[in-house]
This record gives sequence, C-alpha cells and structure tokens, in this order.
Amino acid sequence: MAKALAQLRAFNIDGIIIGSTCIDIALERPGEGDIDLFVTSLSPLLEEAKIRQIAYMQGWSTGTTDLGTPSITINVDDVEITIELYENIMDFYIPVEALDLCKKNIDAYNTNIYYVAPECWMIFKARRGSGKDIAELSMLKYMVEEGTLSIDKSLIEKLLNFYEEDKHHIVDRLKSIKLM
Repeated sequence: MAKALAQLRAFNIDGIIIGSTCIDIALERPGEGDIDLFVTSLSPLLEEAKIRQIAYMQGWSTGTTDLGTPSITINVDDVEITIELYENIMDFYIPVEALDLCKKNIDAYNTNIYYVAPECWMIFKARRGSGKDIAELSMLKYMVEEGTLSIDKSLIEKLLNFYEEDKHHIVDRLKSIKLM
C-alpha cells in the first residue's frame, strides 16, 4: 500500500484514506481489497484526463468508481493494488473540518500514509446507511465489544456536529446496531 501511494504521490496524486483500510491500519493488520483515497491534491473529476494519462504512461490500469471518479490499479511486488480516487461530489460529502479532525498518519517504507480515525469511518458509513454499510458497522461493533478496537465517543460527538442535517439519521443508525 505504501509503495503504491508513494508512486501516486510522485505525480501529485495525494490524499487521505477514508475506506475500511483505515480500520486495518488502526488494528495494525494487512489490508484487503481496494484503497479508498479522498484526494486533496487535485480534483479527480476535473483532472481525470491527466490522471488517466499518468496511469497510461506508467503502465497502470484505470477504471471508474461507483461515483464515476477514476480508479488506478498499480502492480507493486506482483500484487495488484486498486486505489479508488474520491472527492466531494453530489451526495458523497466529507467536510474538510472532519478530515482535519480525524486525520492520522503512520510511516511505512519511508512514506507517510494519511488515514481517518475509525470513528470518522464509522460516521461516514452510518451517514450513507446502505445494507453493506450497516453490515460493516456491525463488524466494527464486534471488534469494539471484543476489545480489539476502541472508539472515542467524544470524537464521534464532535464529528456529528459537521453533519447537522443528517445527525439524527446517523445517530439512529448507530443506536440500531448499539454503537452508541
């Protein structure tokens, strides 16, 4: 993961991990699946042609996320790593203040990896509220109950303030699976 992110960073494609990979990082376990990167250095939509050109020149494959933003697949040490590039678009909205509040980092292979705290991921999932999101939150609840992951409730309260319009729905969803 670090090597793939470093390769993107060399072309000014940088950001913060917002997907379930942040849970893997918090638990210090190897990640599975793709990496959801909220891009902070450029607009994946407005600069899609540039991103695809970089990928083509580097021999990387490209695709499209469910939101219509580009994704890049990079081969690192014979492992295919897909990085989905996101930004605020339509109903997919993450306040910059939430990213700033939740931003964590680790160093791997001399690369700073930025990711959101699990509490932030939890709020993002509860806000969206799809069946898959609720199932993933139930897995998180199990980790909290087992003591493998701790949740900072005061951070959750601060995050909820950034989602005033959706706060009630987020809290209801978290209460329904007993994460609040």
